[in-house]
Amino acid sequence: ELVVIYNEIQSLNDNDAELLYWKKQKLKETENLILSCSGLWLEVFASDYAGIPGKEISLTTQMINRSKATIKVNKLSFFNQTDTAMALTLKTNEQYTFKRKEKLNSNLDHSNPYWLNFKHAAGTYRVKDPYLIGKPENDPALKVTFELLFNDLILNVDRYVVYKYTDPVKGELYRPFEILPPVTVNISEKVFVFCEKNPGIVFLTLKANADGVKGKLELKSEKDFEIKIANNEFELKNKGDEIVVQATVVALSAGAVGNLVASVLIDDKSYGKSIKRIEYDHIPYQFILSDAEAGLVSIDLKKAGLNIGYIPGAGDEIPACLKQVGYSVTQLNDEQLVNEDLSKYDAIVTGIRAYNVNERLQVHYQKLMAYVNNGGNLIVQYNTNSRVGPMVAKIGPFPFTISRDRVTNEEAEVRFINEKHPALNFPNRISSADFKDWIQERGIYFATDLDKQYETILSMNDPGEKPSDGSLIISKSGKGNFVYTGLAFFRELPAGVPGAFRLFVNLLSLPKNN
Repeated sequence: ELVVIYNEIQSLNDNDAELLYWKKQKLKETENLILSCSGLWLEVFASDYAGIPGKEISLTTQMINRSKATIKVNKLSFFNQTDTAMALTLKTNEQYTFKRKEKLNSNLDHSNPYWLNFKHAAGTYRVKDPYLIGKPENDPALKVTFELLFNDLILNVDRYVVYKYTDPVKGELYRPFEILPPVTVNISEKVFVFCEKNPGIVFLTLKANADGVKGKLELKSEKDFEIKIANNEFELKNKGDEIVVQATVVALSAGAVGNLVASVLIDDKSYGKSIKRIEYDHIPYQFILSDAEAGLVSIDLKKAGLNIGYIPGAGDEIPACLKQVGYSVTQLNDEQLVNEDLSKYDAIVTGIRAYNVNERLQVHYQKLMAYVNNGGNLIVQYNTNSRVGPMVAKIGPFPFTISRDRVTNEEAEVRFINEKHPALNFPNRISSADFKDWIQERGIYFATDLDKQYETILSMNDPGEKPSDGSLIISKSGKGNFVYTGLAFFRELPAGVPGAFRLFVNLLSLPKNN
């Protein structure tokens, strides 16, 4: 009956534009009904999760007719050729399995979200094909077309190639089939920061996506940086093999800014992509291919004191950033906070939202205050506060409240309230130029309701809003200093913003009080 309906719709006149639209819609719906009611199972899966353009892949095709209907397979059209020798009539509840190898087109595009294939400005994307805009994800890379005969009706049914595997706990699982370059290059950091002419170390991970790949690693940058690799030739015998290559980079002048661009040369063809994989149980498996690049920033930076203790919060990259500019950073866990002599640290920093996620910090409050009183610098980065989760922890030596004030415009004017304060002068002289090139925002969760012992340093506001002075507050306590800051250092330091480094180093270097 559904085949009769399909043929009736097919015979309708195509001259009417509105009718033609609905004709296409109803034909597709009827086709789906025919396939569903027939209980027909069609599947094509690869033996591996990824393939390389120009290389062979192994495919398995499976077909099952779960109904008593007469269904014939006339031919199968793979991405390179049509197989008419596979013509057969599908018997009820009998599984048909065929294995074959297919060579991928050498000019096949690599898999990647289509809106990330080109470099783009903040908030906008470059898309080659405007008809893709609005699609939530790419169409799968490869498909096989089954030409099927239902009674006298011929239907062409597409099935996309997937990778199917079995997890010992979760059972049978699927993930999209990937088209990858033969080798990907991942650089250890997004930005490398230099504050002296000492060589910086860059680690690059080369991973093979095919067997037997060999070539040369090539690194390029602006003339302000000198790059050296002991041996740039590599060979990876098996798919999945990795090697880590070490390079040294020297900034030839203070204030230099550039990019490190990595690529591999294989059979006279260059590949320069890094890969980031995203794996969580609650979302589909995903990955991103992007240009294998990293920023290079040379900063005129003076430091006072090198030994930093860092109390982790909800996660940020500041410890790694501080290590890049020459600090010795120790991550402090609960046991160390209980048992260690904290006086050996020139400064102690708490990670973002540390007091929100670590209830034990209240247990250590007295010891941290004693550290400050004895001459230490304690820098507390932003914590959140709301009616849903009010901040009840005691943080500083004197009372203050964490508000929801923020400045989201990264170019908002920053005004100096106290230009003579050491935070703006030692060991680095801070000027308005140090607030250029900040990314995403100035800061969040500023302090308010301050005790008179606190000094405010900066004033700022988003356009059309009232000024806020709580982005950076500092108080003397005994011989040391306490700092609370909502400034977005957790964004700016990983981005290599020179002014943010200089100001943060000043906070670490606040002089002792007499």
